Parts: sequence; C-alpha cells; structure tokens
Amino acid sequence: MRKEIVGYLAVKEAAKDFETYSSDLLGDRDVRSYRQLPLEADPPRHTKFREAVQPLFLSAAIEPKREQFKALANRLLDEIEVKGSGEVTTELALRYVIGCLTIIYNRPGDLDEWTSWGSDVWTAESNMKSLSNPGEPVEHRRDGAVLQGYLDRVFDAAEAKRDRGGAIEDVWDNLVHLKIDDAPLTRDEMQGIANVLLAGGRDTVIKLITAMVWHLLGNKNDFEFLRDNQSWFNRTVAEMVRFLSPLPKMERALAGQKEKPDSARNPEEYVLLSFVSANHDSSAWENPDLIDIHRERKPHLAFGFGRHSCMGMNITEHEAASFLEVFLSRCADWQIEGEPQIEWATTSGAEGQQIRYLDYFRSLHIKPN
Repeated sequence: MRKEIVGYLAVKEAAKDFETYSSDLLGDRDVRSYRQLPLEADPPRHTKFREAVQPLFLSAAIEPKREQFKALANRLLDEIEVKGSGEVTTELALRYVIGCLTIIYNRPGDLDEWTSWGSDVWTAESNMKSLSNPGEPVEHRRDGAVLQGYLDRVFDAAEAKRDRGGAIEDVWDNLVHLKIDDAPLTRDEMQGIANVLLAGGRDTVIKLITAMVWHLLGNKNDFEFLRDNQSWFNRTVAEMVRFLSPLPKMERALAGQKEKPDSARNPEEYVLLSFVSANHDSSAWENPDLIDIHRERKPHLAFGFGRHSCMGMNITEHEAASFLEVFLSRCADWQIEGEPQIEWATTSGAEGQQIRYLDYFRSLHIKPN
C-alpha cells in the first residue's frame, strides 16, 4: 500500500513543498503517454506553461460568457420540464458542463461529440457503446483511443490552418500558435495542455452541479436562503467542493525519482496527497461530514494548494454561480423523484479513522411539481 499524506495541515504543507513532493510524473499511465501540462511539471517548467495558458482561465475571460451559461441552463431545464422529469447527471449536469466548455473554447460544433464521451474521457468508448446500444450492459473500460483520435484530428486541422495564415478563432488555434521560450509547442505538449482542458475538471464539475441539485432540493432552507442571497454563491460552491473533494487523491514523486524517466520509475513508490482527508479533518472543520453553507470560511484543499492549485477554479465558480442563479429562480417547487443512487467510498483520516465521502452519483432524478 502506498504512503499517503493525510490531514489538513500535513496535506497543505506537502502541497506547497514541490521539491519534496514533486508533480513531475506521468499520470493516467494506462491511457496516455504524455504529461498533462502544466499539471504534471514542477517550476520553472510548470510556471512557464501555467503563465502561457492562464489567460484562457482568467475571470475576465469567463465572466462575459455567463449570460450564455444561463441561457444554456434554462434550455436544459425547459427540456426536463416539458418531459416531466429528468436524470440530473446525464441530462442536466453533463450537458451543461460540456455546453459551457464549447462556449469557453469557441467550439460549438464539438458539442455532440464531447457529450457522447460522457463524464470521463477515459471511458468515452464504453459510453458511446452504451448510447448506441441502450439497455444492453456495457463494461466501462479505460481507453485513451477516442480522445487521442480527436486530438490528432483537431491539431492537424489547426496546424494546417496556421500554416496557411488563418485567423485564431478557437482554443486549438491558440495552442498551435503558442510559444514557450520562443519555441512552438511540440505535439506532446499541445496534447498535454488539451488533456487538462478536456479531461481535467470535467467529471468533477459534473459531480458538483449534480450535488448542488441534490442538496438544495433536499434542503429547502438553504434553497430559500441562496435564492435571496446571491452574494453567498461562491461560499456555497466552496463548501460543496470541500464536502465533495471531487479529486480525492493525487500522486507525488519523491526525491530521486525525478531524475529517472517515467518508464524506469516504480509508481508504487509515489506518495498520495489525500485531499479528501484534509477536507474532512475534524481538527480543521466542525462536523466535516455535513454540508454547511454557513460555516466560517477557511481555505479548503479541493482545488489543491500553492503553485499547483487548480487553474480552472474561475471556470468552476462562474459555471456553478450561473447555474445556481437559473436553478434557484425557477425550481423552488421541483423535487427529487425516487431514491438517489449514490456511491459512497471510505478512506483513512489523520487519526486513522474512516472517512466516508460521496464518490459519485449513479442516478438522481428530479421533476417539477
């Protein structure tokens, strides 16, 4: 069993100490052969890539798109209202999050393709089989072929467009024009950034949107409070992601491993930073296993900490706040239909205790009254 860093203070300190606990490693080794960038690099390389990509994630770039996010949320809720009921993860949260990404990246033509992959790009092939064979059991296997085929296609097209002097219109155009230290990106570097853009945060924000619907329809006091206090949205999102810890754990490489190529490393020697143990540490949070949107504000670790904190925080906050504004304005009389199907998981806390946390939603059905 691999060593884990657990507990709020220990994880917070380890997340800052990139020299001891390095991000310089290849993750998802079963489905890709290139590094996610800037996620899987340490300074100074991490810093250069983060500064180059960061403009895509700045609040100033995302906030002007919020009216489009709200229009999308309204359309999706309209569809559920017309049908009389709907499944939140697949019919609302997935389609909302993917729709927002097409708006942010200016790729509206990719909506159906990206949605068909489901909430996890690494099980895209299995999800597509499920869609084409409804009702038939499909084993969800991890496979990077679908994403790789897409990236090959879009980067070939973007490079050809660049070479003939075409305008920069979307996210892939931006990446093929990007330079680090005055050198254009390699294809692996472009794929590493694209992987973060398409895979990073995808399932986590889908889980967040689903969980907000679940919590607010089951807790009318919070629903009514937020409807009348929109200034509380960011605090609510912070509390929800603390409770959910959508990315429970992340690998870190120890001293001595960075000098070796990935193929020569033993991943069993990597250390895990347990963000879920930090966010459910009772020494840091009173009643950590409860969702309390009124609790005193404190930095959670669901988005990481320090230099490797999540670049997508602004996107998450703007998407979630836009969704909340629409949902709260029109769904006061909606209700959960049937019993939610939720998968819970457990992990060890700072004192060896078992922490129970929400892993994912199998299904959550809602309907208007």
